[in-house]
Amino acid sequence: LGSLAHPKLEVQIGRSTGLPLIHVLAKMCKSEAKRRISLGILALQGAFEEHEACFRGLPEELAKQLDIRQVRTVEELEACDSLVIPGGESTTMKIVAGTDNFMERLRRYVLGGAATDGTSRPPHPVWGTCAGCILLSDRVVNGFGGGGGLAGKAGLESETKRCKYGEQIGGVGITTCRNFFGRQTESFEAPVTGDDPTLENDAAGRQAFSGFPAVFIRAPAILEAGEGVRVLARVRHPSQAAKCDDDRGAIVAAASDMAMVTCFHPELGGDLRVHRYFVEEFVLKKAAASA
Repeated sequence: LGSLAHPKLEVQIGRSTGLPLIHVLAKMCKSEAKRRISLGILALQGAFEEHEACFRGLPEELAKQLDIRQVRTVEELEACDSLVIPGGESTTMKIVAGTDNFMERLRRYVLGGAATDGTSRPPHPVWGTCAGCILLSDRVVNGFGGGGGLAGKAGLESETKRCKYGEQIGGVGITTCRNFFGRQTESFEAPVTGDDPTLENDAAGRQAFSGFPAVFIRAPAILEAGEGVRVLARVRHPSQAAKCDDDRGAIVAAASDMAMVTCFHPELGGDLRVHRYFVEEFVLKKAAASA
């Protein structure tokens, strides 16, 4: 601001506004910040820094519309227009979030409900990756022996097993299997396909996910997608020994009206297509619709 404080300029602005130059510039900066849409990244645990770097790496015409923030408190959460729940460990996230009633506030943020000030707020645009996908799933199951769907079919054992740290948030009408592809040692990279019939009218989705180089780390997979859910991507497991019931491959990305989930980690590669898709199709469109 000091470089702009030329005496003649300060006099001219002061006469027209009745305010010192420093106050005028501060109001201009505040006004500019208000025009940007706040995009929060849950920073309790997981790959939140990688997500932030990806969003900041988007083309300038998109990045300049965003106010990207790390979120650790209820106050920071409720100040955001949209949110990313990163990959990490879903149980650990629930333990950390549950220590100060954060989980309940997060649930209301995602699903809609009363904020801390008592006002009723609608659901917000949210993206969950890997562990975030599990948290946003309406139903979560485990494979036999905890090994996942390909190590042994997901089945009845999981239906009677509840996490002692509480239920997931929900919000997307899908059934997700933890560790579907196996344990940490079975992590892999593979391109996904984005040609599901539910994307017939979503050219942006097909462009974002088709051939995307996905990183799967102890990854879940989506077993069922309910009504109103778009299947954004599938993957065929590279191991010859691993079989999937559907010849098209396992579902690894999906979306409802307000939420998107990916079983893989788009933030760990250099391809920003999925981050751009979330910003354009969820963050900006929802903000424009509610304006």
